Amino acid sequence: MPVKKRALILLCGGLAVCLHAAAQESTSRPIQLTADSAVEYAVRGNISLKKSEISLQAAKRARNYSWNSVSPSLSSSASLRKTLPEKDSGTAAAAASNAANLTLGASINIGLSPSLYTSIRGAVLSYEKQQLDYAAAVRTIELNVRKAFYSILYEQENVALRKNSADSAQKQYASNLAKYNRGLLPRLDVLNSQISYQNARLALENAQTTLLNDMATFKQMLGLPQDTELSVSGSLDAVLDLPELDIAAVQKNSSTISSLEKQLAIARNNLLAARLNAYAPSLSAGYSYSFARALEENSEWTHGGTLSLGLTLPLDGILPWSKSAQGIATQKDSIRTLQLELDDAKTTLEVSTQGYLNKIRQLQAALALQKSSVDYAKESYALTIEAYNSGTKDHLVLQTAADNLLQAEVNLKSQAYSLIAALLELENSIGAPFGTFGIK
Repeated sequence: MPVKKRALILLCGGLAVCLHAAAQESTSRPIQLTADSAVEYAVRGNISLKKSEISLQAAKRARNYSWNSVSPSLSSSASLRKTLPEKDSGTAAAAASNAANLTLGASINIGLSPSLYTSIRGAVLSYEKQQLDYAAAVRTIELNVRKAFYSILYEQENVALRKNSADSAQKQYASNLAKYNRGLLPRLDVLNSQISYQNARLALENAQTTLLNDMATFKQMLGLPQDTELSVSGSLDAVLDLPELDIAAVQKNSSTISSLEKQLAIARNNLLAARLNAYAPSLSAGYSYSFARALEENSEWTHGGTLSLGLTLPLDGILPWSKSAQGIATQKDSIRTLQLELDDAKTTLEVSTQGYLNKIRQLQAALALQKSSVDYAKESYALTIEAYNSGTKDHLVLQTAADNLLQAEVNLKSQAYSLIAALLELENSIGAPFGTFGIK
C-alpha cells in the first residue's frame, strides 16, 4: 500500500476515534434541569403530547378543506358496442347493423346543500376546540412536570438529610464502641447506637430507591432515554417566606370552561345544520357531453350535450314525529345539557379556587410552625449531645433528640413541597401562567 494512502487512512481513523470520544463525552455529561427547561423537554418529547399534536393537525386539515363539498365532480366515459351477427345472416344490411359503435363522454355535476355553511363552520369550530384541547394537554403536562420536578427536589433533600443522619449515627456508634473498649461506656449504649445506625442506613436506602424510581418516571415524562443523566437544580426554600396570596387581579381562564363554551358553540351550529336539513332546499346542476361514431367507412361523429337542474325541498321537517324533527329536538337537548354543565363548571371553579386558597393558607401557617420546630429541635439536639458527652443523659435520650431533629427537617421540606404543589394546582385551575405566584 502506498505510504500516502496509508497515512490518509490512519489520519481518517484517528479523526473518527476523536469524534467518537467527543460524542461519548458530550453524551455522558448530565443534563442540568430547571423547572422551565424540564417543561421544554416535555413539550418536545412527551408521547401523549405528540399524539395530541397529530389530532390537532388532522382537525386543521379538515378545517382547511371544509369547502370541498361544493367542489364539482368530474367524470369521463368511453364505451364500445358491437352487436353480434345472427346465425346464417350474411346480407349487406345485416353487416351494416353489426358495425361497432364508439361513444366518448364527459360530465360535470355540482350540488349546493343547505348545510354547506354549517359544515364549514363546524370544521372551524372543531379545529378551535382541538386547539383548546391541545393547549389543555400542554398545561396538564406542564403541571405534572413541574410537580414531579419539585418532588425530585424534595426527595434529593430528603436523601441528603437522611445521609447526614446516617453519617452522624455511624460516628456515634464508632465513638461509643471506642469508649466501650476503654471501659467508659456500658454495652447497652453500644448496642443501641448500632441499631440506630442500621435503622438510619435502611431509611437512607429506602429514600434513595424512591428517588431512583421517581427519576425514571420523570425521564419518561420528559421523553428522555432512561440512560440519560439528569441533574435537577433548585430549592424548596422559595416558599418558606411566601407572602399572602391575592388573586383578585389575576384573570381567570379555566380550560374546562373554555372547552365547554366551544362545545356549546358546536352544539348550536349542529342545531342550525339540523334545521337546514329539515327545511331548506337543495340545489343540483349537471352538464354532460358525448361523441358517438360507428366504426365503419363514411360514418361521421355525432355529438350533443345535456344540461340538468334540480331542486329538492324536504317536507318531513314539519312532521313532529319525523326523523328530522326528532334530530332538531335532540340538538336542543344537547344545548340545554351543555349550558347546565357550563354553569356548574363556573361554580366548581369558584369552589375549587377557594379550596386551594384555604389549603395554601393552612400550609403557610404550618410552615411557620415547622420552621420554629426545626430551630427548637436543633437547639435540643445540641444540648442533648453536651449532656450525653458529660454523662448526664443516656443514648436513648440522645437518639430521641436526633430523631426529632431529622423528622422536623423532613417535615419542613415535605410541607414546602406540598405548598408548591398547591400553588401549581391553583395556577392550573384558574388558567394563570405557571409562576404567577412566585414559583418558577
